[in-house]
Parts: sequence; structure tokens; C-alpha cells
Amino acid sequence: MEINLRAGVALAVTALVFLSACSGAAHQCVLTEQVYKIGDSEVRVLEHSCGMEGYTVFNMHDDEDTAVEAALETIRKHGGRLVELRHTGERLISFRLGGESYRVDPNRIFTDQGLRDTLERYSTFSMPAFNAVKTFASDLLSDYGLMNESLIITAHNNGSDGYSAASYLPGADYENDAAEVHITPGSDPDDFFFVTSPSAYAMLRESGFNVVLQNNDTVTDDGSLSVLAGREGIPYINCEAEHGHLREQVMMLEALWNMGDW
Repeated sequence: MEINLRAGVALAVTALVFLSACSGAAHQCVLTEQVYKIGDSEVRVLEHSCGMEGYTVFNMHDDEDTAVEAALETIRKHGGRLVELRHTGERLISFRLGGESYRVDPNRIFTDQGLRDTLERYSTFSMPAFNAVKTFASDLLSDYGLMNESLIITAHNNGSDGYSAASYLPGADYENDAAEVHITPGSDPDDFFFVTSPSAYAMLRESGFNVVLQNNDTVTDDGSLSVLAGREGIPYINCEAEHGHLREQVMMLEALWNMGDW
């Protein structure tokens, strides 16, 4: 184990673990871990690297286990990398700073407006907390080269009868965030792709998947990675599936590998 101390919020702890290939897997994987400090709390970032080829999948909510399992199955078979956040096993990151308690959604911290809003929604706003989380978000994107990828892929899970592709239809909660919505008749709208580029939308729609195209001009600045990617012109695809829909989410992720150049 190699331990490196860094200035700022991050204490880097890197452990190389060579994992045995699963039955039928094409790649052995290397697991590394880095620990970041936000106030008095630690956020562990696990990087699973399986071969030199393949895409990177980013999972940021610690309670979305199906997404992690699906991503690991995919990269072990096809190659690639999974970067996942671990902290409390819950969706939100909690920490104390300067005697105050704070909570944030880790997918609402990638723009200044979104970060302010998530602090206010789940706890309270202060500049020390804002700066601590902003530094963490910046370091996370930089350390793992997420904004340098040719395609940003995230993996998320949702609950039944809640957030879904139908949430973006006319008259629904997020209609202003979507430029186009396609839901295949007879399919489960909980399992869908959310993308920032028209070409990705067209490819996935033609392949029969449920897919939503973000409206990069009118999307709400909620601090999510899709908003930042849209601003920066970086292709982004979120693979969203209902909790427990492992086979469906593996099929969706494998489709991204099999379709080739995005």
C-alpha cells in the first residue's frame, strides 16, 4: 500500500489489488482507492480498471448498487474503467465543518449554482462549506480525467413509479430540460438513457432504447454532471435503470460498447 499526502481536501490512499478474473470474464481488473476529506468526513473513490480499452463509467450515489454491479460486469467483460464514490452507503454526502452540519447530493456539485442549491436544500449554505465541496468536485474531475474523456458515461438507479423517462414528457416535472423524448411502446420508462448530443439520441432511439435528449439551452442548472458536460460540449450519456434491473442495465451498458464510436 502506498500512502500519499496531498495539500487541500484530499488524503490519497492508493491500494493496488489484482482481482481474479470472474468466470467468463475477459479482463483482470486493478482496484485503486483514494480518500478525500470534506470537513470531518471521508469520501472514498474506488477506481476499477479492467484492461486498456473501453469507456469510463462514473457512479456517484453510494446507494445505487445495481448500477455499480452492472458497470463492473460490463468492464470485466469488455474492458474499461469504473469510478465510484463510497461514503455512508446513502445517496447524500454528510459532513461537519466549523461546528455546522451539511449535506449535499454528489451529482449536484459540478456548477456553482447547483452546489449552492444542494447545500440550501439539504442543510444550509455557507462559503466554507461551498468552497470545501467545490474543491472536492474540481479535484475529483481532474484526478480521474473525467472531463478529458471522449464520452462521459454515468450509471444511476431510480425507484419504481418515480423518476423516469416519462418525467421529461410535456406537462411532466422536467419537460423544460428535454429537447426530445422517446419511450418505446410497452417498455419500462424507468430504464432509459439521458444524453446531451443529438447523434447519441438518434443512435439509441434507432436501437429501440428509451432515451431523453437534454436541452442544453434551457436545462435547469442543478449542478449535475450532464449540465456541465452540455456547457462544455462533451458527449454525455447517463445509463439509468430501476433498482434491481441488473440484466436490463448490463444490456444497456453493453450496447454503448457495441455501438462503437460515439
